[in-house]
Amino acid sequence: MSWILVSHSGADRREAAALKQWLGDQDPPLAHEIFLDPGGTTGIPSGARWKQELFRADSGCRGVICLLSKGWESSPECAADYRTAENLGKQIFVARLESTSGNGISAAWSRCDLFGSGRTTQVGIGDGSPVVFASKGLYRLRDGIRGAGNGAESFIWPPPGEPERAPYRGWAPFTEVDAGVFFGRDAAIGRALDALRGMRQSAGTALFVVVGPSGSGKSSFLRAGLLPRLRCDDGRFVMLDVVRPERQPLTGDTGLAHAVHGGRRRLGLVHPNLGEIKTICASGDAAQLRALLVEVRRAAAARLPQPAAGRGLPTVVLPLDQAEELYTADAGEQGSAFLRLLGQLAEPGADAAGLGLIVVATIGGDAYQTMRAASELGGLELLTFEDLTPMSATLIIDVITGPAARSTEAGRALSIDPALVDRLLADVAADTDGGGDTLALLALTLSRLLTDHGSGGMLTLAQYQHLGGLRRVVNTEIDEILSANPTERATQLEQLRAAFIPWLATANTGPNRPARRVARWSELPEASRPLIDALVAKRLLVKERRAGSNGAERGRVGEIVVEVGQESLLRQWDDLAAWLRERRHNFTTADELQRHAADWESDNHNPSRLLSGARLIDAETVADTNEFRDRLAHTGDYLAASRRAENIRLETENQRQQAELAATKNELAAAKSELAATKKRQEAADALAAAEIQARLQAQEHALLLGRRFRLLKAALVAATVIAVIALIAALVAVAG
Repeated sequence: MSWILVSHSGADRREAAALKQWLGDQDPPLAHEIFLDPGGTTGIPSGARWKQELFRADSGCRGVICLLSKGWESSPECAADYRTAENLGKQIFVARLESTSGNGISAAWSRCDLFGSGRTTQVGIGDGSPVVFASKGLYRLRDGIRGAGNGAESFIWPPPGEPERAPYRGWAPFTEVDAGVFFGRDAAIGRALDALRGMRQSAGTALFVVVGPSGSGKSSFLRAGLLPRLRCDDGRFVMLDVVRPERQPLTGDTGLAHAVHGGRRRLGLVHPNLGEIKTICASGDAAQLRALLVEVRRAAAARLPQPAAGRGLPTVVLPLDQAEELYTADAGEQGSAFLRLLGQLAEPGADAAGLGLIVVATIGGDAYQTMRAASELGGLELLTFEDLTPMSATLIIDVITGPAARSTEAGRALSIDPALVDRLLADVAADTDGGGDTLALLALTLSRLLTDHGSGGMLTLAQYQHLGGLRRVVNTEIDEILSANPTERATQLEQLRAAFIPWLATANTGPNRPARRVARWSELPEASRPLIDALVAKRLLVKERRAGSNGAERGRVGEIVVEVGQESLLRQWDDLAAWLRERRHNFTTADELQRHAADWESDNHNPSRLLSGARLIDAETVADTNEFRDRLAHTGDYLAASRRAENIRLETENQRQQAELAATKNELAAAKSELAATKKRQEAADALAAAEIQARLQAQEHALLLGRRFRLLKAALVAATVIAVIALIAALVAVAG
C-alpha cells in the first residue's frame, strides 16, 4: 500500500497529478509510494472508500498531503480525509494551491505555498498546459516528505564528518547518525510514530514503553529508529537528550539533569546551568522541573519557521534507554526518586494544564512488570509497544544487504555474495538455541566480515565459513585476543574473570540471566586492562569518557567507563557464561545487599532495614570474598550495623533463653519436690491402707478362729449332752433294774 496519500478536491486533479510526477522525478521511489484518488498502479482500487482503506492499511500509510484550496476547504470528503488521518496520528503536509481563509481545520499544521511570486517550476503532465508551482514551496514540501520517511534511505549516509564510519555497526552502540543504515524495522517504526502522534493529543505526561527481551534491538530501535524521525518532526516534538540510568539516574553523566540541560542548550536556553538543574532534580522539585520543560516547549515553538495557530506547543520527548537499570542495586535511591519525579510531573501544574511530556522508554520484558506495577507512575498514561518481534526472512535480507547498498551509493562499493545471504538466512533460521541473541550474532558477524574483508569490496560465503559461522563468532573473537599457550591463556582468562566478576556483570531482575553493568575504568583490576582494551577494539566492550560539565560530582567529571557492547556476550562467550553460572548466587546476594544498604541510607538508618539471620550471614560471606570485597566495600557500615543489631538480638535472645531455662529448672525443681512430697503422702496412704487391710485380715482370721472354737465347743457340748443323757438313761435303767 502507498505510504503517502494525496487529499485533493475534484477541481485540483491536474495539480495533484503534477505534484506526484514532480516528487517522483525528485525521488524516484516516491513515484510508487504516492496515492492519488483516481487510482492507478500504486493507488487504492477504484471505488473503494478512502477512509476504509486507510484503516485497513494502517501499518502502510505514513502520511497525507493536503492540497489546500477553496475547493478543498468546502469539500466534506476532504475534511473526512483530514480528520481520519489526524485521528490515526498520521503525518500531515499542507500545501496551499491558492490563498485561503487560513481558519479551516488544517490551520493546526504548518504549510508551504505552491503559489505566489518568485521562481516557479513548470510540470507537464501531457494534458493541456503545464502546471505551474512556486519552486520554494515545492522544495520545502519535498524536504518535509524526505524527513518524514521511515526508511533508512531517508537519512544521509555516511554522516557528515564521518566518511569512514562503518555501515555495519556490530556491537558498537547505534546512535541517531546511524539511521541511514538501520534496516529491518520500518513497519514497527511507522506504528510507533503513529502511536506517539496519537499520545501527543492528550497533552499530559505519558509513558511509551518499548518492551522486548535482551537482544531484540530495543536500544537501536530507540536511538537509530525513533529519535531521528521524531527530531525531524519538530513541529510536534522537541527532544531532550537520552537518559541512561546507570548508577545515578538523576545527576549522572547520562542522567535526567544532563538530558534536560542538553535539550535546553540546543534551544539557546543557558540558564539555569547544569549544576543548578542537578540540584532541582536531586531535590525532587517537580514544580521547577516542570517550568524548565514548559520553557523548552515555548522555545521550540518560537523556532518554527511558520508557527501554526491551534497546533499547540511541541511535545517534549524524554528518551529513557534501558529503564531496567532504574531497578538495579547500583541505581539505589536515585532510581526510586526518578520514578517519583516522573509521577509528580504527571500531576496538573498551577495552571491546571498538562505538561506535554512523553517519556519514550526501552525496558526488558523481565523488568517491565515491575515498572507497570510501580505506584509512582500511576498518574501517567501508559502505552506498551511490543512490536519488536523476530524478523521475517525478507527483513533479515534488508539487514544484511541494506548497509552494503548504502555504502555503495556513498562511493565505497560493497557487495554481498548471494550465497552468503542464503547461508546467513539458513543459519539465522536454524539458531533456535541462541537465547534471543540471533540478531546480535548476525550484527557481529557482518561487522567482522566487513573489518576483515570489506576493503576487497565483496563479502563471500568462504570468508564466513572461515570465520566459523554465526554460533562461533563470539568465541572466535575472544580466541583472537588470547594466547595460544595454555598456561598464558589460563592466566589471561583469570584476569578477565576478575574484571567481569564482579565489575562488568550483575544479576538480572528476572529469570536466571545475567545483565550488563557499567564499570569505572579505575575499578577494573590493572592486570586485566590490556585485555579489556583488546575487547574494546573488537567492539565486544564499549569504553568511553563521560564528558561532565562541572566538578561538583566528586571527581567523576570526564571519568572513563566500560560496559559490554551487547548482553549477548554474557551468554555467548562460553567461558564467561560458565563463570556467571557459578557465581549466580553471589551476584544476586551482592545486588540485594547493595539495594538494602541504599534503602537503609535513604531511610535515615531505619533499623527495620537491617539484615538478620541467614540473609546476614550470606551477605557477610559474599562481601568477604576476594571477588566482591571491593565492590561491596561501601556497604561496610550497613553490614556492621546489621551485625551489631544481630548480635544484640542474639544476646537478647540468648538471655531470654537462659532466663527461660532457669525458670524451667526452677519449675522442674519445684515439681520434683512436689513429686517427692506426693510420693511420701502416697506411701503413707499406701501404708495406712495396708495396715487397714492387715487389720481386716487379722479380724477375719480371729473371727474364723472364734467360729471354729465355737463349733468345737458346740460339738463338745452336744457330745457332753449326749453322754449325760446316755448316762442318765443308764442310771435310770440301773435303778429300774
